[in-house]
Amino acid sequence: MTHILAIDQGTTSSRAILYDAKMQRVGSAQREFTSITLTPAGWNMTPRIFGKPSSPPVMR
Repeated sequence: MTHILAIDQGTTSSRAILYDAKMQRVGSAQREFTSITLTPAGWNMTPRIFGKPSSPPVMR
């Protein structure tokens, strides 16, 4: 059986949705995380947050 995992990496959360071969949604999860502000004009996300068990949801 083939599955497709869609991952949406946003600025404040990661979301994963799993679809089966018929493109029916079979599962999903979302985890919020804290972004690091480097300057008042922008956001920076450090790769270290993705090694934590709570993010991204696919690692759970």
